[in-house]
Order: sequence, then C-alpha cells, then structure tokens
Amino acid sequence: MMSETIELLGKGLYTNIPDKLTLKAFPTVTELDYVGSEDFESTMLNKIFPQCIEEDIDFNQLLEIDFQWICRCLRFLNYGPYFTTNTILCSKCGTVRLECQVDLRRVDCKPIPADFSPDIVIKKDDLIDYKHDIHMRLLTIGDVMTMRDDKLFRRSDGTLNSTYARLCYSITAMGQEKNMVPPAAKIEIERKLSPADYKILVAVSQEMTDFGLRGGGRCSCPQCHSKGAAFIALADDKFFRPTVGDLRQGRNDRTTRWEEDPSRAEEATV
Repeated sequence: MMSETIELLGKGLYTNIPDKLTLKAFPTVTELDYVGSEDFESTMLNKIFPQCIEEDIDFNQLLEIDFQWICRCLRFLNYGPYFTTNTILCSKCGTVRLECQVDLRRVDCKPIPADFSPDIVIKKDDLIDYKHDIHMRLLTIGDVMTMRDDKLFRRSDGTLNSTYARLCYSITAMGQEKNMVPPAAKIEIERKLSPADYKILVAVSQEMTDFGLRGGGRCSCPQCHSKGAAFIALADDKFFRPTVGDLRQGRNDRTTRWEEDPSRAEEATV
C-alpha cells in the first residue's frame, strides 16, 4: 500500500501530536464517495483519518491549517495533483464558466515562521481606545467544527457570523480576563471595544493568523490564454472527486518522470 511521511505546518506547536505523520492510501471504497459538504470535516476526522494516518492521535486537536494540509497530501497521494474546475477567474475576460483542468501544486502555502509563538499578542498600541493587550491562538479543526454549530454567533437570519465567531474562539485573554472562552470574549468585545477598535482587531488578528494553504492558485485562462487567471480549490468534499482525466494526467506525469529518470521509479508509484 502506498504511504508517505509528511511534516505538519504546526510542527513544534503541539504537545500530544508528533511533527511528522505517516499517511496511507485510502481503502478502495471510502465514505468520501458519498459525503456532502456539511459532513466533510466530521467524515475526515472520524472515518478517513483513522484509516489513513498511522499515528494514534486526537485528530480534533490538529490545527485547522494542518487539517487542510493533510487533506491536500492525502489527495496527492491517492489521486495526484490535477483537479478539474468549471470556474476560472480571469481579470482580462472575466469569470469563465468552462471546464478546465488545473494543477493543485500551483496552490501556494504560507508557512508558520520558525520564531512563531502560539501565544499571539495584539498590543494595546495597535488599538485606539482599548488599553490592554489581547492574546489569541490559532484555531484547531475541533474549534472550527464547534464554532459552526454555536448559536451564540448566529445572525437574525440564522446564518453564522464567521468573522465574529472566529475572533471570539481565537481570543484567550483580554486585559485582566484570562483563559477566556468564546462567550466571555464576546461580552468583553461588546462592552469594552469601540467600533474602530473592533475593526482594527479583526484586521490585525486575520493578518497575524494567516498561515497555511491559500484558497486557490494561478493558471492560464482557457478562453483568452492570459497567464494571470486564477482558480479556487478548497479542501472540501469536491477536492476528493477527481475526474478520469485528472487521474490519467497524474499517471502520465509519473510515467514521464520514470522514463526521464528510472532511479525515481519508486517515487513514481507514490
């Protein structure tokens, strides 16, 4: 069975998860053939990861960015890097609704700096009215799943205010309030932060936690052939539904690498 050892983006930040994990290929038939977007994360964590990751860990404690990273690596291991999309964003000719095969290796990943501290501090000097530092952390995939079901951050129409929820779930301390939970962070923000400081806090917190895979990559426009086009590729249920063409292109790549360098024959099968 194919396997691969990967290094997590959050290496050094975990206490009960190793820096490297060993991935194995999917079983021939998996739940991902049937899962919808609303069940994707729970299916990955509860059914797919236990079958495809050798290490016995609490998958809910993985950082959100590492959950997405593992999904990417499993996708490459099982299906290769090619992905067929029906939407290309082109600045020259506009949005193109045309089926197009793209290369997921063109999706960039922003690494966590080597000197990164898990205690992210937004200094009071960055704010206007609030006179205390604000401490934050990166979210785990478990946090994200809990957040999505949290009625505390629902708008009047029932939709999730994801920006507000992510902020409150990330905050660990404000002023004298330590070890904060999301409801306490919400109360502190609403009682003590001015509208200007809230806007600043959202912007700075997003900047200081912006790591991991980007939401898409660059490609050539299939219509006007501009090199500045882009595609969206999120780690969701559609990510694991390759076309036959995607699979064949991946096979052709492996064959070409083997023909060019027979010493890489083992790599060509992984």
